[in-house]
Amino acid sequence: MMMEPENKEFTFWNLISKYTIEIPAIQRDYVQDRLYSDLKKEECDIVGDIANSLTNKIKINLHFVYGKVDNQQLIPLDGQQRLTTLFLTHWFLSLRSLTDDKKNILSKFTYETRPSSEDFCMKLVTESIVYQNDIKISQQIVNSKWFFLSWRNDPTIQAMLNMLDVIQRKFIQPNEDLFNLFCDKNCPVIFHFLPLKQFKLDDEIYVKMNSRGKPLTDFENFKANFSVLLDYDNKSKLDNEWLDIFWKYEKDNDTINLKEVDRRYLNFLKNSTLNFIAEKNDIDRLFKDKFNIFVEYKNVYSKNFNTLQQLSKILDCLTSFHDDDKYFESILTDNPNYWERTRFYALSQFFIQNGRLDVSNQNLFDKWMRVCTNLINNTRIEDPELFYKAVRSIKELSGHIGDLYDYLSKTDTKIDLFEKEQSEEEKIKAKLILDDKSNQWNEAIVKIEQHSYFNGQIGFILNFAKTNTAYDIVKFLNYSEKINRLFSSEFQDKYDCLFQRALLTFGDYLVYISGHYTFCKFENSLRAKMDNWRKVFNDDVKSNYLKQLLDAIKIDSIQGDLRTIVNSFQENENDWMSLFIKNDGIIEYCNNYQINKWNNHIDLARSSASGWRKRAELRSYVFNKTKLEGKESLFYPFKRAWYYDSSDYIPCAVIDLWNYQSKYSFALDIRYSDNKFSLKFYDMNSKVLPDEIILKLNQKEFISNVEKNNENVEVIKSCTCKIEGNINFLKVEQKIMEILKT
Repeated sequence: MMMEPENKEFTFWNLISKYTIEIPAIQRDYVQDRLYSDLKKEECDIVGDIANSLTNKIKINLHFVYGKVDNQQLIPLDGQQRLTTLFLTHWFLSLRSLTDDKKNILSKFTYETRPSSEDFCMKLVTESIVYQNDIKISQQIVNSKWFFLSWRNDPTIQAMLNMLDVIQRKFIQPNEDLFNLFCDKNCPVIFHFLPLKQFKLDDEIYVKMNSRGKPLTDFENFKANFSVLLDYDNKSKLDNEWLDIFWKYEKDNDTINLKEVDRRYLNFLKNSTLNFIAEKNDIDRLFKDKFNIFVEYKNVYSKNFNTLQQLSKILDCLTSFHDDDKYFESILTDNPNYWERTRFYALSQFFIQNGRLDVSNQNLFDKWMRVCTNLINNTRIEDPELFYKAVRSIKELSGHIGDLYDYLSKTDTKIDLFEKEQSEEEKIKAKLILDDKSNQWNEAIVKIEQHSYFNGQIGFILNFAKTNTAYDIVKFLNYSEKINRLFSSEFQDKYDCLFQRALLTFGDYLVYISGHYTFCKFENSLRAKMDNWRKVFNDDVKSNYLKQLLDAIKIDSIQGDLRTIVNSFQENENDWMSLFIKNDGIIEYCNNYQINKWNNHIDLARSSASGWRKRAELRSYVFNKTKLEGKESLFYPFKRAWYYDSSDYIPCAVIDLWNYQSKYSFALDIRYSDNKFSLKFYDMNSKVLPDEIILKLNQKEFISNVEKNNENVEVIKSCTCKIEGNINFLKVEQKIMEILKT
């Protein structure tokens, strides 16, 4: 490596007057402040040495500075830390005496490690502060209007602020005389400068000459490549205004996680870029999973300047967007779902076409995001194909942001991809709102749409409020209030299944799903809604049961009215619906509210790893709950009453633990099958029943069950009685009592 013959003493002012000094991106962050983690220490005190040299005019040499010179630009390879400390010391001393000429000279010192570091150095010189002796200089800077809060994230800026506090401690206050001495040709603070020529300035040379050089993170590498596409203003925003968007999620934490900030920022760029790709390219799951921002950004942005402008506009708009971030935060995650991607795409289209959200366009924004969110939230967007089709449909619809309700209210308007029912509902609501000068419809619709369960789909309430061809706002408000209460989590938690039991009195509203029937659960996922209550809402017969129920209750007495409906229902043990209506806790016993039913037989469900499995049989379970549970003393000499739930055998109610002759332990199973109850009497240890017991049981219509023992001899281990005729719990109970008396 050849060196220029020039090897002479320089002052910082000599050097910066002659060259622009740029700390390159590959250099490590400024860390000189770490020498001052304990301000009582004087070892390696470069600021103290400088202060002593200037005050006492004692010459000191800060050793060698190496660098590459190209077109009057100096790129230091070694000496970055000392040059930065000298720059900061010059700035502090000049605070009260910095002329425009000297500002221009100091502004030639810059950092390329991050745009934020570069901008900070520029702002430090060009912006002013009113210096106060009794406040830390770092705090004065941070409190300035031109200081971005996200700059606290930049380790170089943080180190500079710390160093300025050290400089303030050493010099107390700005000093024009010392600053002038700094700028004088006889300045006592010098170093040797060695300009290096004709070598490639790459990572390897830095590592060789500066073993402390730092590797850039993935995100920093991406920004270094991506920033090449940006103009000067946007390049600055990349690490300033735009960074603030993502930094705010960490700013209130006790410890700032820089990796989290970078992760959110990079995720935003990845997910936004994928949205742009979906506008024009069909994507599949493999493409999404292997999506590489380092490869794709050139295809998306360098080949289409319009897309780059759109991304910049989205970021500009997000700097002032504070709408609870409900459309935005999910896009900062590693893998948002397709609904989240599509909602953010809708938000992006608004920004692209209308700019920042403010009072002038708030109404447009509310309309646009309400309609888009309703369409997106209520459509299955579960795979890449549905996603890119949804993106293109939103793109097409965005051409009507300015006249959205007018466009939707036209009968021939078509909205691609999204659920037909939801699209038609949006058209109806748009016309109602558009035609209503009092704004009642808008307020009423928006209010019930925001219910977490309905989430924008309220077409069934509109149908309830329709009279002939007109919609009645009074009826709509009344139905909305009642349905809002019935579907509130508070109501469900407080009055378990009272709503379902009352609804069942008007008819069999159960819906069929995957081979089973459900009383409908209230889970908020779209699939759960579609498989449960929406099958009721969208069925003419079943929804009419719901309307009848709503007509039968009053908003100020819902719970009492539902209880009255249930209590007034005529009990019929032959009717399976009656057993659910008249007995507390039966619906809740079924996992996911599911049952199997055929003819008059009902199995209650339980979930398992392999799917739906039988848990109990309805009538025997109700018999146990109403006639046996907690009433063991009535069935002496049996000592226990319980329910045997099983997916492998026929479930049944059981009374047992009758110890007989210190040898037998008798039990009685009460089960329902083949449209009749049966009682099975047996010994719990599978012993042969005593003859005297068999005789007495046979007298009470029990028939002996003959089976073979281990020696292949026919024996009687149990006796069974079948109770014919209509189902009657009292008849079963009487038969049990007959046995006990015998």
